Amino acid sequence: MTKTMPWGAALLAGALVWAGAASADDNKMTPQLLERASTGAVSVVVEMRDQADLSGAAAIRDKAAKGAFVVSRLKTHAQSTQAPVRSVLEAAGVSYQSYWLANVVHLDAAAPVLRQLAALPGVAAIHAVAKPDFSQAPAPMTPKDEDELEMSIEPGIQLVGAPAVWDLGIRGQGVVVGDHDIGVEWEHPALIRQYRGWDGLNADHSYNWHNAFGALDPFCSDPAVPCDSHGHGTHTTGTMVGDDGAGMRIGMAPEAQWMACRSLLDPVVGVGTLPTYLDCMQWFVAPYPAGEPDMADPSQAPDVINNSWGCVEACPPDILKAANEATEAAGIVQVVSAGNDGQGEDLSCYTLLFPLAIYESSFTVGASDFEDQMASFSSRGPVLSDLSMRTKPDVTAPGVGVLSSTIDGEYAAYSGTSMAGPHVAGLVALLISAEPSLRGQVALIRQIIESTAIPLQTEENCGGTAEGEKSNVFGSGRIDALAAVLAAPGMLDEASGDGNSDEPPQSGGARGDAGVRGGGALGLWLFSLAGFVLLGRRRRA
Repeated sequence: MTKTMPWGAALLAGALVWAGAASADDNKMTPQLLERASTGAVSVVVEMRDQADLSGAAAIRDKAAKGAFVVSRLKTHAQSTQAPVRSVLEAAGVSYQSYWLANVVHLDAAAPVLRQLAALPGVAAIHAVAKPDFSQAPAPMTPKDEDELEMSIEPGIQLVGAPAVWDLGIRGQGVVVGDHDIGVEWEHPALIRQYRGWDGLNADHSYNWHNAFGALDPFCSDPAVPCDSHGHGTHTTGTMVGDDGAGMRIGMAPEAQWMACRSLLDPVVGVGTLPTYLDCMQWFVAPYPAGEPDMADPSQAPDVINNSWGCVEACPPDILKAANEATEAAGIVQVVSAGNDGQGEDLSCYTLLFPLAIYESSFTVGASDFEDQMASFSSRGPVLSDLSMRTKPDVTAPGVGVLSSTIDGEYAAYSGTSMAGPHVAGLVALLISAEPSLRGQVALIRQIIESTAIPLQTEENCGGTAEGEKSNVFGSGRIDALAAVLAAPGMLDEASGDGNSDEPPQSGGARGDAGVRGGGALGLWLFSLAGFVLLGRRRRA
């Protein structure tokens, strides 16, 4: 059945508000912002008009070099274009925080200073932003009773075929995943061995943990040490890499390493803010030790980041879009949960609403159950909130009753697209572990995972691509880890003869003669099996 859009006019009006939000003071601020600023300082971000040209990053094969190029370009561009803004602020004695990742400046100021900034030709807009709400303590996740726990492989991990990949000796070795969330309980038995800051005896949190709230955070006693005030981030990290070594196998890539950044206080009660989101996104592209941003090192960046959050605080969409695209340019896969707004007979389509899930540069994940049925709560496309009508989500993964780690060394089963996304981030880790030459090749990684996904059966019709290959309900399908890994070797050579492009290969071509680079004997063996296994899986699907 085709879903109707009874509230489409409301979304259209909301999108037009963004387009026409600047209606006062040189069309760069809203009247509401000016009214608030007339009585005192207001927290704002100043959006610069120009973004850095990062197109040259696509020609760089090495991920570390790609990241260094992107960071250098972004910093240089921000330093130049933000100079007039800094001059105004320094003359007025106003402190500020520059974010080179999206070329914006965060500050608190009253109307006279804001009017000076709006008069600068390089300023595109000035947006009011929320401040962190520390007034309510987060409610922790409810753990499962011990007698309900079984020491086994988590059902969703089994469903997507990760154990079959482990049997090939591929468990995420040599790959680093990032978790952008509410934090992580780093000493959890299922996570401590995989923490990049742990050597088995000592912990070093430098380059491995960042708290965007810093010393202001009332729920973490030491901002320099990883913490989780709710359990959500510990849960998502567990689905990526969790394994306690004693039978609790809850993660897709149990030998990958993890790092994390805290930009949210609670996924329900106290969400993050635009500045904290930007702070974490920038830190992931060029991590640094706590309080030492001058020591930022893009070579310490993760290969993939899980983002089980959405900016529902009226985030100016172009700012996070620029930050997301810069992250992609740096060779980092941004896996993003689709959102949980799909409930309702008439409201399931057009419910994928919020950044980062709406962006083309995000690998957006919907949720299904263990029977390969779409979760009713999973947000559906197309994306109307930015008027793009973009087909989303991209893929689907288990997100109903997912068992994973939570705080106090416990385990809990939770549902949401937040639980689906980490399965895909873990699959990215398995792919790179199987074929290290894929590191930094974002488009190719996404193409492999989408092309091997299993389409789901549904009577819903929210539209999709003209070819009918991608649905606005389940994307390209539910991920298949083994099929994706078997498809990886050899494709990189076909994608580019000169090794300087991350454009995905054309479908339909024969791969039997393609060379295998970076996979060694294992890669050659996997490639020889790929045709047989994929054929069988496609017939079963």
